Amino acid sequence: MEIKPLKDWYTLVEDLFAERGITIILGASDTGKSTLAKFLIQELCKKGLKVALVDADIGQSFLGPPTTIGLSIFKSDPDWEIILSTPEIFFVGSTTPEGYFPTHLKGVKIMVDKAKSYGADLILVDTTGFVSGDGGKELKSRKIELISPRFIVALQRFDEIEHILAPYKNNPFYKIYRLPLSNQVRPRSMEERRIYRTNRFKDYFKYSTIHELAINEVKVEGEVIDPNGESIPLDLALKIKGLLIGLKNGDDNTLALGIIRHYFEDKRLLRIFTPLEDIRKVKKVQLSSQKIIPLFEGDII
Repeated sequence: MEIKPLKDWYTLVEDLFAERGITIILGASDTGKSTLAKFLIQELCKKGLKVALVDADIGQSFLGPPTTIGLSIFKSDPDWEIILSTPEIFFVGSTTPEGYFPTHLKGVKIMVDKAKSYGADLILVDTTGFVSGDGGKELKSRKIELISPRFIVALQRFDEIEHILAPYKNNPFYKIYRLPLSNQVRPRSMEERRIYRTNRFKDYFKYSTIHELAINEVKVEGEVIDPNGESIPLDLALKIKGLLIGLKNGDDNTLALGIIRHYFEDKRLLRIFTPLEDIRKVKKVQLSSQKIIPLFEGDII
């Protein structure tokens, strides 16, 4: 879909071009954060900047699969229908930040630091739509304090994120941009969101194959929480067919996601469905409480 920018968006482009640095985009669900991010990338790349996008919207991400924070570097106006470069990902393990604040914040910081190390002129951080109440305020405030953005861009229908912006209004370090919503913004139902996540997972796993991993040779971290909020013992957790896991190297970088297909407890051998080609690179397995039901090889819901 062609992006139809608003006048105020061009003013923001000029200010970002002049000052660069880090910009965080805030807004509730269905306010057009990703649309704005795409527009800014297009315009700033046209001006010759090297732009990084940290896509921290773990529920409705468009860079990486759901449950992950994605990072891509753009040097030219991208074709959004065909993103040629595979993004780097950080596995959070959930499609919502609630209950996962430390992991989510850790991932954002890691990806922003990576973008800096890659020499990005400007770093855009797209965020989740979780902005309401004390929880939304805490998450966004901790994120702002963690990455110290020069620009805070607020997309809101009324004043729903003013409680987040309030502590930064009189701080000269932060520049707050309040932008109206584009008329392209259309609210999506819960079912539409579920279908989007399903299709994103299908795209991610469509070229996957089965690999076997010796559990004794890797470190297992994280936990699986049952519906009552209790932690499931490791040997039982590894038997959950369809459990989504993160596959990491020794430097704690997420190499790929995987889906548990079978666990041979006697052999301590885990059979995993993953797009990762070289399973020997895996040194850590990160558990989650996210389950994906395999239908057949190459297709999931």
